[in-house]
Amino acid sequence: MAFQDCICFRMGKAVRKVSRAYREKISHYRLTHGQFFMLVAVMEEEGLLPSELAEKIAQDRATTTGLLDRLENDGWVERKTDTQDRRSLRIYLTHHAKKHRKPIMELFEDTNQQFIDRFTPKEWDQMQSFLVRLES
Repeated sequence: MAFQDCICFRMGKAVRKVSRAYREKISHYRLTHGQFFMLVAVMEEEGLLPSELAEKIAQDRATTTGLLDRLENDGWVERKTDTQDRRSLRIYLTHHAKKHRKPIMELFEDTNQQFIDRFTPKEWDQMQSFLVRLES
């Protein structure tokens, strides 16, 4: 098998290309790739526990905590005590994040669509299926 046919090489190359497209657009917000996707996850669903966010973005808890710490320090998210369980903290957007929600979500959706548009709807469904199969 040739090196170029290695699944890890091909997927890594594709991931780097997609990541670069996002990185160039999110630099304006001074967010890293990881912070950006964590922020989008919170924008999509506020009030989750850090453990729920870790599962949602497929990261371990330590990485999630680090991302949330930096987002909190930079004024994007805030931790609030759970009204049902004072031992738990839930993650919410700050006023600053809410102010930038629309352009950030548009950036996320437009950049994602830029790559999805390279496939027919049937091909995209197949691609989703292939990726899920690789994850299991």
